[in-house]
Amino acid sequence: MAQPPLHSLSWSFLKIGAGAFGGGMAALPVFEAELVTRRRWLAPAEVAEAYAISQSVPGVIIVNFAVLTGLRLAGKRGALVAAVTVALPAFFIIWALAALFKDRWDNRWVAAALSGLRPAVVALIAGAAIRLGRGTLRSPLLLLAAAASAGLMLAHVLGPVPMILLGSATGLAVHCLRRRKEPAP
Repeated sequence: MAQPPLHSLSWSFLKIGAGAFGGGMAALPVFEAELVTRRRWLAPAEVAEAYAISQSVPGVIIVNFAVLTGLRLAGKRGALVAAVTVALPAFFIIWALAALFKDRWDNRWVAAALSGLRPAVVALIAGAAIRLGRGTLRSPLLLLAAAASAGLMLAHVLGPVPMILLGSATGLAVHCLRRRKEPAP
């Protein structure tokens, strides 16, 4: 695929930043809609891969994703353009909210709006998790690993960082075992 022009990349990530309410997991459907369905710049598997890496490193997931995707699509300039433009809508929205509600955060209307927003964000995250699982969990072993990981996290046995490290180590171990079983050329 040809490298997209920077203005197109900028516009796409500006739209992603403006539509990605609820943070990391809730942004996944917005990434997919713009980058896979509308622009056809990435395959669903590429989005899942970039998203997994973005979640595995420190920082804001949506910005991490923008940097990785921008780098893949248009090099270093693309990474910079994507990171800046994806962050701009949130910056301006937070700035406006801070100015508007400076001394009113305990306002009952604001509290009511925020309490209604929470279930919607949970639904967005659940939908994104299901879509991500459908695209990547294609074997019974992977489904079992995902269920075991969810159980360990929900039971507070392992946190996100140890779970990511354990998953990476397991993937590397399985890869090494498969390579050993392959006949030498």
